[in-house]
Amino acid sequence: MQWFHFQFGWLNLWILALIIFTTPVLLNLIRGKKGKGGLVRATTLPPMSQKERVAYMLVMAPQFLLLIYTVLVPFTSNAVLLSVGLGLFIVGQVFRLKSIWDYTTVPSDKLITHGVYQISRNPGYFGATLVYFGMGIAGGSWLIVAVAIYWFIGYQWVASVEERFCEKRWPDTFPEYKRRVAKNFLFF
Repeated sequence: MQWFHFQFGWLNLWILALIIFTTPVLLNLIRGKKGKGGLVRATTLPPMSQKERVAYMLVMAPQFLLLIYTVLVPFTSNAVLLSVGLGLFIVGQVFRLKSIWDYTTVPSDKLITHGVYQISRNPGYFGATLVYFGMGIAGGSWLIVAVAIYWFIGYQWVASVEERFCEKRWPDTFPEYKRRVAKNFLFF
């Protein structure tokens, strides 16, 4: 593991970054009209103050900068790190894609409480955290692992802003859902 990598190559983490950014688009295309509705729902920000919007952008920005950096990070030659990293990446992708699928099966005026949303109130964010950890480990990159930690901490705040919106939008159902389902996964 090292902090910085500067090695261009065909077998670099850009392959995983490409998967991260293209699979949701492809899934929404497959879902057709439902996919478009889910995409609109997913990209509509909850009401926020100006300071909250700036903070939101600061939380989200590193994942896009990561795409650029992955061009310079080769996969590690350590078989254990590579296996663990790719395993985390795959599990995270499954969470992300299942959350998108579930997102597109509920009208935008309804609270999503089925599928992977039964074990996590934020399965897409949690999945993205696993994906970024997996990338960092698969590339032997402490910098990407640090971005994953930053993302995990940042999305805790983002989720609280979104949940504030959900409490107002679904005052009869969201409090019970929040009590019953973990914020991240199963127990935390």
